[in-house]
Amino acid sequence: MPSSRLDGAAFTSVDWGEEDASRRVRPRTVAFVLALAGVAALFVYDNWLHSGPLYGTYYTRRIDWLFAVSLVVFARFVALPLVLDRGRTRRYWRRVRGDPLAMAAVGYLAAFFVVALLAPELRGIGHVSFQRQLQPPVFFSVPADAVDACVGPVSNGRCHGTWRHPLGTNALGIDVLSMLVYGMREILQVALSAAVLMGVVATFVGATAGYVGGWVDDVLMRYVDVQQTVPAVVVYVLVATLVLRDKALILLAVFFGLLDWGGIARLVRSEVLKRRDDGYVRAARAAGASDFHVVRKHLVPNASPAVATSLSRRVPMLVLTQVGLSFLLLSESNMRSIGELLRRGLASRYVAGEWTAKWWVAGAAVLVVVLTVAASNVAGDAARDALDPHE
Repeated sequence: MPSSRLDGAAFTSVDWGEEDASRRVRPRTVAFVLALAGVAALFVYDNWLHSGPLYGTYYTRRIDWLFAVSLVVFARFVALPLVLDRGRTRRYWRRVRGDPLAMAAVGYLAAFFVVALLAPELRGIGHVSFQRQLQPPVFFSVPADAVDACVGPVSNGRCHGTWRHPLGTNALGIDVLSMLVYGMREILQVALSAAVLMGVVATFVGATAGYVGGWVDDVLMRYVDVQQTVPAVVVYVLVATLVLRDKALILLAVFFGLLDWGGIARLVRSEVLKRRDDGYVRAARAAGASDFHVVRKHLVPNASPAVATSLSRRVPMLVLTQVGLSFLLLSESNMRSIGELLRRGLASRYVAGEWTAKWWVAGAAVLVVVLTVAASNVAGDAARDALDPHE
């Protein structure tokens, strides 16, 4: 399809043959539907046809299923287009690789994604063991008389850390690294699930309001105005703790995903309003394309950079919210949470010694949160620059 960069539009002319071909069912669409059907089948099997862990010793939670659907949507609409459209991917890469800070942020987030997705199953969940409580990290040491039993070597009256527990243990003897990687998975599950929900709802509402206009536009935008006056975190706390009395992670992801998309919808609406009367859109209509096809094929792709950058800037907020609510026991709290690790690290009592003797318990949680939030902000700025159609 011929294209130019006029006004940042991705399409300025229409190839009639491609218009006809694009209406056929593509293999990627079939694969997307099959993947969703596979997740649905596993959900039915796990909840109604099977008892016990789904695999190994792992018992699924409700957030796992929402996360699985979010991964499928992310793969279909973000990862797969970047793999197939190599020209666009190389263009984005050239814009990012010149910024070392952005490269470091993207590398950290990629490593975070892989570790959060795979490491918990490889590392295993930590177990309580009072015989190994408050063991120091590797390369560090504490007074030997400050712990009941030293797992690592003892020399010069000090208990040294061991590679069995690279980041040490907490006051319950739970391996900090195991808690950390499980906590990273919870962050990934909530952030990705909420972001996908935000993107889907905001794109649908914004595109509908901008393309249809009239009273539909007025009603949808007035709803956005009302929605944005009430913070999603307030609604979550009130409903999850006072009404439903259920603080599951899936509720946190759903509440933020369904109640925090107003700003993104306005950006999508603005892009659609600017382009709905452009020549390539009128040509598509003249070729017999349906309104749905015009919006999906021509208008939404031009709004996707705004959606991507807006979502990338909301990820740090989601991370801080999930950790903060878990720390305050306002979200599902268990040994897998970063907030729980931080809370136990600050509340733990060291038998003999100063507070510095237990710094690694909370320090690991703080370091992960700080690095994740900082990397998300830097990567969001890089994404905004890379996806800018005027560059």
